[in-house]
Amino acid sequence: MYRVANVIHHDFEMAFEDFEDRKAWPEHWPIDSKVDFKGEYASQSPVGNMHVATRGGGANGTARYLALRGVNSDQFYAEATPRWYRPRQALDLRDTRASVWLKAVTPLTVNPGYSPYLFLADYCEQTHTYCGWYVKQPLRVGAEWMLNEIDLRNDESFWVRYSHDRPLDTVLSRVGFIGVMYLRGTNYHGVGAKGLLGIDEFSYNLPLP
Repeated sequence: MYRVANVIHHDFEMAFEDFEDRKAWPEHWPIDSKVDFKGEYASQSPVGNMHVATRGGGANGTARYLALRGVNSDQFYAEATPRWYRPRQALDLRDTRASVWLKAVTPLTVNPGYSPYLFLADYCEQTHTYCGWYVKQPLRVGAEWMLNEIDLRNDESFWVRYSHDRPLDTVLSRVGFIGVMYLRGTNYHGVGAKGLLGIDEFSYNLPLP
């Protein structure tokens, strides 16, 4: 991850061991929403079932990319986790743009009705709750790398809230988690993902054109 001005960019051009060190893990099991994780990247399911890969190369000529493995996965997502950075971060992404390259590195199947979306969430200290929204327009995934550009407009008509009940403006103003998730409506369980999803060149806090 690096910044150019205020743009945040994840390119995964790092050693395998470095990425493993950056994964977010709970301090103890079972997972408790009141107990914090520490790390830069997280995924489900199972927890942390992702790695830096080189097979076929990354997007735009990069050598490496993030590979999210589906093993009949009940949930299927990968995210950057500013909330769990040290020091913690909360990002104001209202009326900005995100971009991400996606690829089905191997044949990728999910249960009927599920599609990939750009999602984000915040965390409320007082109630120990996460509130998540995703952009209604599905992301594109193909056998070759595909660029997705997503406008994070502060307008709820472009979004779906899939967990808890905080307004979009509140969540967009203090984003602690952002990534790619498969959902069907508001349901992010029951995905049944099988295969390998490639994620690369993930940027956000880009200015709107």
